[in-house]
Amino acid sequence: MNPKSPERLGMRPIDLILFLCGNRGAIERVAATRMAWLIGAILVLTAGIARNYDHLDLLRQSEWFIGPFAASMVSIIFIYLWISGPLKLRQVGPFWRQAGTFLVLAWMTAPCAWLYAIPVESMTDIVTATKWNIAFLAIVAFWRVAIIVRAVSVLTEVSWLRALPLVLAPAALEAMLGSRFQALSLIGIMGGIRLPPETQLLVDAANLTASVSFWLLIALFFLTLMAKGVAKRPLSRPTSPASPALFAVTAVLMLIWTVIAVPQHPRIANRYELQRLIDARDYQAAAAFASAKSRTDFPPHYDIPPQMYPWLPNELLDELSMDAPTWLREEWINRAIASHKEMNTLFQERWQKTIVRYPEIPEAIDRHAAELRSRSKSLSEDEARWLSNYDQQNNPPAPSP
Repeated sequence: MNPKSPERLGMRPIDLILFLCGNRGAIERVAATRMAWLIGAILVLTAGIARNYDHLDLLRQSEWFIGPFAASMVSIIFIYLWISGPLKLRQVGPFWRQAGTFLVLAWMTAPCAWLYAIPVESMTDIVTATKWNIAFLAIVAFWRVAIIVRAVSVLTEVSWLRALPLVLAPAALEAMLGSRFQALSLIGIMGGIRLPPETQLLVDAANLTASVSFWLLIALFFLTLMAKGVAKRPLSRPTSPASPALFAVTAVLMLIWTVIAVPQHPRIANRYELQRLIDARDYQAAAAFASAKSRTDFPPHYDIPPQMYPWLPNELLDELSMDAPTWLREEWINRAIASHKEMNTLFQERWQKTIVRYPEIPEAIDRHAAELRSRSKSLSEDEARWLSNYDQQNNPPAPSP
């Protein structure tokens, strides 16, 4: 074996880029580098920051680093087990050592997820931003699958037509199950409420992904039967040390993403704390905490808590003092109005105190009902149900004599 062949050389800094382009030499060097797992793990952390820096409290919400590692361990090992049988990886090298190499290869694709860091929420409206984020998700998914297919083909010396269905089939199965679960989860979270446009867009995208993945899985099954070939070499390679410069570059990348995240942290921390108080139903403390802040103390491109639900606890408005900041009163009043427009049950007894104190709420709901009534022949099922409930609760039938 040539001592200067790619697999005899450790990774270099430039390989971080070349690997993402599917370069054969970079793939060989990643598979041959003794500490590549550490480089990959650091890159996974940078991807976790890039994905979450503008909406998670990175100091108190651990899912930004636990989630990617847990998900990759389950997903990548599942794909590895799926491809190991048809490629007969047990016959060409140590089985679990190859599994470790396969996991490292997946971790090295983490920089693809840096695309998520583009702050589209601050550049456009929420619906358009959601569309961009869905597009980013699709780009990253296809990019990472393409790299893994290329790596499997290069390292095992099978054709890419053989590697493609073997890698893509389990990925499609995961996408189908994950998308279906996500759609059901979003619908469940918003149960009894008409979905906001951005949430409905996510549900539609998840359902479409589940359907496309199902039919893709069937096609890949037949393609797997048609494409033949087994591994001629193992995924793993004889180990070599990494370039010291590689560790320095990786550390700098981690530092850069940390610096990017730091300015966002105070606003994200305020959002997290307000949500925590609301979740604990300590509405008095939540109102006091929010009243002591300005709108600029919270992320500008996200609604202030409560998050996820259009519904706003009327106790939050009850706890607002008369001298509460105008911006906060307007945000929560608008949320209360949106709640009434979305929920099927209106003007329940628990809201009476709030709507007396904030007459703009029933006035806005009355205007909404009048607007629906003006186009009664073109109402959706949800709108018709809402208007029926409104009429019943505001014009109850006369009692029998």
